[in-house]
Amino acid sequence: MLEQLNDQLKETMKPVTELATLNMSTLQNIAEKQNALFSSLLSDGMAFVETASKQKDVMSLAETQKAYIEGLQETVTEAAKESYEVISAAQKKATDLVKDASEDLGAKMASAAVTK
Repeated sequence: MLEQLNDQLKETMKPVTELATLNMSTLQNIAEKQNALFSSLLSDGMAFVETASKQKDVMSLAETQKAYIEGLQETVTEAAKESYEVISAAQKKATDLVKDASEDLGAKMASAAVTK
């Protein structure tokens, strides 16, 4: 009896645990991408400072700065796209999980109504 109740509780909580697992993996994925972005920005910034300090005239410095800013914009844009893709995929999976859980609950309630 107790084991049956335990199994029933596990089955009932399955969508919640799946959503929690999805959230955890999504957050971990986003954190890894943000860490990579931060590392890239830091190394690119240090490279820019080193390159800028070697420039002899204002025009060369302006060209170096322009190239750095364009690279920075590209890096940040790519990171934003990757993060959006991760979040969109997680949102779709979460929607599917909730939909499946709702349909399963509806089917169980319909079957319980028929047996009564």
